[in-house]
Amino acid sequence: MNDELKTVREDLAFLRTIAEGGGERGGIGVAGGALYGSAGVLYGIQTLVYFAQERGVIQLGFAGNMVLAWLPTLVFLVLMTIVIIHDRKRPQVGASNRAINAAFAGTGIANLALVLIFGVAAARTRDFHYWLFHPAVVFVLQGAVWYVIFMLRKRPWMALVATGWLVCGVALGMLIWRADLYLLIASFGLFAFMGAPGFYMMRQAQQRSAA
Repeated sequence: MNDELKTVREDLAFLRTIAEGGGERGGIGVAGGALYGSAGVLYGIQTLVYFAQERGVIQLGFAGNMVLAWLPTLVFLVLMTIVIIHDRKRPQVGASNRAINAAFAGTGIANLALVLIFGVAAARTRDFHYWLFHPAVVFVLQGAVWYVIFMLRKRPWMALVATGWLVCGVALGMLIWRADLYLLIASFGLFAFMGAPGFYMMRQAQQRSAA
């Protein structure tokens, strides 16, 4: 009888863990947080360098601009591959954790579709301003994802991140004719609402693993 009661208690504890989101242990882990933060830093540096060039502080030339255009994405793809391999066998416990990871994955898929939509429009019309709407929409999508995360986790800082993404996204959409301000806001948004939250989540995951 005692063994049966112990089993029941363990089962109930397991079900409660799932219902509560797995204690947030199954969410974005160390590798996922590091990847998200690294993307913010990589693309933040990219847009900041473009801002400096737009203001005439530096001149990269054709070769330099090509390297700057592709290097952050290549580095990010390498890091993403490492994270996918690392997290392939990591179980996703809890409905909220699965929802969070699905939201980020869905946003990534949507981003690929948006690349095609705005890229083709810009190429056919030979108007680069069409392409500039792409980052604005991506920022808004990130804001929507973080709003979902806030509703699931109820952390005030997550609401701040969601608001930051949305505000920056709207600002980018309104400033496609002001390249300098556009790039400056993009840099700020990437550092503040992608880089910082990513490394903060990484740190939290490290602390949970050490506990």
